[in-house]
Amino acid sequence: MSTDAVEQVVADEATSPESIATAAPTPVLQLQDFCVDYGVGARAVRAVDRVNLRVDRSKVLGVAGESGSGKSTLVYGFTRLLRAPAVISGGSALFTAGPSREDSGEELIDLVGADEATLRRLRWTQISVVLQSALNALNPVVRVGTLFDAVYRAHRSDMSRAERRARSVELLSLVGLNEDRLQRFPHELSGGQRQRIMIALALALDPSLVIMDEPTTALDVVTQREILNKLAELRARFGFAMIFITHDLSLLVELADEIVVMYAGRLVERARARDLYESPRHPYTLGLLNSFPPMHGARHELTGIPGSPPDLSQLPSGCAFQPRCPYAMDRCAREQPPLAPLDEAGRYVACWLHVAGEHATVPVELRRAAPSSRDGGSGA
Repeated sequence: MSTDAVEQVVADEATSPESIATAAPTPVLQLQDFCVDYGVGARAVRAVDRVNLRVDRSKVLGVAGESGSGKSTLVYGFTRLLRAPAVISGGSALFTAGPSREDSGEELIDLVGADEATLRRLRWTQISVVLQSALNALNPVVRVGTLFDAVYRAHRSDMSRAERRARSVELLSLVGLNEDRLQRFPHELSGGQRQRIMIALALALDPSLVIMDEPTTALDVVTQREILNKLAELRARFGFAMIFITHDLSLLVELADEIVVMYAGRLVERARARDLYESPRHPYTLGLLNSFPPMHGARHELTGIPGSPPDLSQLPSGCAFQPRCPYAMDRCAREQPPLAPLDEAGRYVACWLHVAGEHATVPVELRRAAPSSRDGGSGA
């Protein structure tokens, strides 16, 4: 994307009625019609299809959906970490880099067109990632302290050995671990400890954006709670923005400010976390909520979602979710619904049930009042 085009996108964002009305903070990341394909030509499979979203500074964006919905492909796409045959086939990813050690000003960068030198400079110093499996992400034959030391030597060459160790001890303390863990190998630590090590490594260089790719997968519920509490504490202390990816919406309601739900590579719903959790508007979101027990509260029957996610190379006509949707109409099989604004609270949904003039009866489960309208809460 050209410099003029980047400046125009930022100008449009700043002067839009929505931004003026809400006085939104500076976004650290903006995706515009972002697309990722696997393969090229006629046999290419669209894994992420025209995604538009923004992540504001110090905010948490939750990304939810089943396996194969495009969550990880989305974040590894705009961070340029995907390997062939994956290709970015369209759109832009505008990242606002914070002040560097050499420059006190901010820098707007289109990650899609950035060269390797720019990407190497941004990764870990401005954008860091906590991967799904900490055991696989950490080098099994390298001690934890050596992993921390390698990060500093690569990005903070002016730090002395004593300074690197002191900083490593400080980071371990932040995530509730003792400094003796620096002498351990990853296989000598528990799953929760390994995940805490990954979080500490991700925060080593004070990034502006931290991406959490299902960091609590395979952990027991007690350890999950500890990790979530620690993330909330660290985010409040350091003010970094966060993208938290998961298939379990109940994990996001207490951590995220806003949640987007993905299905077959598209966004199907976007809303403030509490609003989406307590009053979903898309049938797929409702299905996800009914598939997992809440972390607390009353018991309720789990119903799940019938069928399986679609084959991306042979998507059904119309709405991709309609073969599994209990509320599907004739139009759902013919036309794909756009992601459209639903109310003044910033909720968006891609479902014909909520389109004015459709004359469809919206099921009671999908028209419950949002908590913000019931009790005056913020919904986040």
